[in-house]
Amino acid sequence: MELDLQEIIKRFKNGNDSAFEELYRGTVKYIYSIVYAYLLSKEDTEDVIQNTYLKIYAVRKRLDDEKSLLAYMKRIAINYAFKAMKKRPILKMSEPLPNNPDVKETMEEALKNLEPKERLIMTLFYMDDASIKEISFLTNEKEGTIKSKLSRARDKLREVLGNE
Repeated sequence: MELDLQEIIKRFKNGNDSAFEELYRGTVKYIYSIVYAYLLSKEDTEDVIQNTYLKIYAVRKRLDDEKSLLAYMKRIAINYAFKAMKKRPILKMSEPLPNNPDVKETMEEALKNLEPKERLIMTLFYMDDASIKEISFLTNEKEGTIKSKLSRARDKLREVLGNE
């Protein structure tokens, strides 16, 4: 991500709405990918994204130039995603995965076999390259819990995918 977040935050805190637009355009795909991997629903993910950026806009005056805004945004998005998941106990796949029907079916089946938090942990660990410690912070789980959920998720995926 080629953004100078500190510079954008300074302008944003001073009331520059174009800085907020830059922040949004530069970070939305990243935040979306994390939330979608957890919720597996385009509509729910879009709601969470909207709430996340509304929250960032609301607290703009209190943003710290020195702290990682991206980590703060992930934390807000994950918290909203947790709330959305509590409201929606049934897993639904609303957005298609790859066009190949065999791959799509296999991936959907594999994802359905993971608990929502396991999906989130796998996404943060493998797609975001987050450390166990970072995932622990973002999810409010102990590091040992993260390690065991990650291990269980891997085992479930291996079972579904047949060690491929």
